[in-house]
Amino acid sequence: MGGVNPSGAARDGAAHGPLAVRLSGAVRDPVVLLGAALIAASLLLRGWVLRHAYFVEDDFLFVARAAASPLTVEYLTELHKGHLMPGALLLVYVQTAVAPYSWPLTAGIMLALQGGAAAAAFRLLWVLFGRRWAILAPLAVYVFSPLTVPVLTWWSAALNGVPLQLAVALALLWTVRHLREGGTRFAWMAAGAVLLGMAFSVKAMLLPPLLFAVAAAFCTPGRLSRAPGAALAARPRFWLGMAALTAGHLLVYLSRPRDVEGAGVPRLDVGLGMARRLLAETFPVGAVGGPVRWTPVTPAGGLLEPHPGVVAAAWAVLGALVLLSLLHRRRAWRAWAVLAGYLVCADVLPTLIARGRYQELTGYDPRYVADAAPVLALCLALAFLPTWKEAGQGPVHRGGRIPLAGIRSATVAATALFLLVSGYSTYAYASTLSGDRVRWYLDTVRFSVANVPDGAGIYPRPVPQDIVLPWNGERRFSSHLLSPLAEGEVAERVADPRPSALPLVFNDAGFLVNAEPAPESTFFGPPEGEECVAAVDGQVLWPVQSLGGPGLVAGLAYTSGGPTEATLVVGDTVAETTLPAAPRGASWYVPLDGAGTRLLVAVEEDVCLQWVTFGDLVPTVEGNPWHQEGEEEEEEAD
Repeated sequence: MGGVNPSGAARDGAAHGPLAVRLSGAVRDPVVLLGAALIAASLLLRGWVLRHAYFVEDDFLFVARAAASPLTVEYLTELHKGHLMPGALLLVYVQTAVAPYSWPLTAGIMLALQGGAAAAAFRLLWVLFGRRWAILAPLAVYVFSPLTVPVLTWWSAALNGVPLQLAVALALLWTVRHLREGGTRFAWMAAGAVLLGMAFSVKAMLLPPLLFAVAAAFCTPGRLSRAPGAALAARPRFWLGMAALTAGHLLVYLSRPRDVEGAGVPRLDVGLGMARRLLAETFPVGAVGGPVRWTPVTPAGGLLEPHPGVVAAAWAVLGALVLLSLLHRRRAWRAWAVLAGYLVCADVLPTLIARGRYQELTGYDPRYVADAAPVLALCLALAFLPTWKEAGQGPVHRGGRIPLAGIRSATVAATALFLLVSGYSTYAYASTLSGDRVRWYLDTVRFSVANVPDGAGIYPRPVPQDIVLPWNGERRFSSHLLSPLAEGEVAERVADPRPSALPLVFNDAGFLVNAEPAPESTFFGPPEGEECVAAVDGQVLWPVQSLGGPGLVAGLAYTSGGPTEATLVVGDTVAETTLPAAPRGASWYVPLDGAGTRLLVAVEEDVCLQWVTFGDLVPTVEGNPWHQEGEEEEEEAD
């Protein structure tokens, strides 16, 4: 393989053994040192970007579900928007149990997995091609690829995409080592890497076909027409096991109940537009280091909708690479065929099935092709470099067409330019993230739930739409999303609101403030000139139009000489509560989330109902209530 001095190895071997010799020689190798430096620099840059990111959208849904669910097989195997991801859900469950909504923990784990994927990709290139300077160019293309940045900064996407990148690199590495060295050790390790990918992403069921394509095209001698059969004959049990993993994962996936947001038949117009954007714009531009400018900006970060000029430049670069490789190497076309097949089968088709019924704009989201970045790096190397298996099998280069010295110089210049462009693109992406706003909101919620008055009712309200979008329905209510931020009995009161005389809600700034009935709430009062609502045997029935939902609350104003029982009914929902004694009058708020067309209130006959409201509660104060109190005191002093 090169890179270790034989005499030095012999000396070290006498003292430390063969493994220590190999490790010591590798560590001192300048190729290894520069590769490690590239990986470290890319992780530092990504770590800086992660400082600008924070939890958003589905991240809240994952944490809330983990906090409210027991750790069961049903929890781990439930589909989330079409994704079967038991490993990801287990990771969410553990993190939520240890430190819910802890961004340092979350970002640290994802960055470590990204570093593992980079190291595995480096080792793969090293094993396939040897410790040579040429492998640093494809390594740089992967570790600095802007395609892998958006998927890292959004936790929900990272839970699928980052472990999948690690699984791709490890599965390829250990498959190559199995084909090269034989035995069962690396075969089992490759199978474990595939299972790791399947635990986090449905796309991983297509890993075995990728492994077989690389093995047949570049690790099997002879003509391509005979290579698949030869590859199968050389390792029949290994490939049968890989096929069994794909089939088993597919069966498990199909056995799970469908979710309405998951897989479906794509619309033809949307699907074609989405595929064109992914294949013709998003991937090519990201592959060459773009887009430099990210637009449009969503709550989860910027998308990659490049200028036509940028698209043209990206295709020019890729076209030049393909042409040069075809002129330089006989098998180069195989590498590009493997990359194209992976993009279509593992990225575009699953995306169309999952999202092809919605908006074409999804095609500008690089998260859907992030896992192709390590495959791109591998195929770029395969297009120009011979593998260990091709050594001694005759000429692999088209001699004389392009001077090797010219290729080396062009590679160094192109890699340096790629690092500059991709580094700036990554830097620019950080400005599209809204982590500071969301972090401030959650920190405010943490402060608020740490100082809740005894007996106060904490009632549900949708969180701001820049945190979780409205189309998530009841899942975006504070009772579901914010209860993990509280502890003990307060967490229970947030998750399961109770009747109270002091209604509180979270305002859009995250402060827990006094609440009042929303202006559109239904109001019922006594007849004109009367003090109490007219009741028949203590019961009053009013017409309402309720679709149900966690934010609905009934408010009662009353007088009563002592504690008394009250019953409220909407549809099939019945709420029973005890009204405290209120000889001078009081109000009492009761969660009532039923759907129906009638509101029934039943109280004892000596209770005077002064008014009743039914509907949502809204905050009486927006923004920071402490600032507003200070301003009011200053105005009074003036």
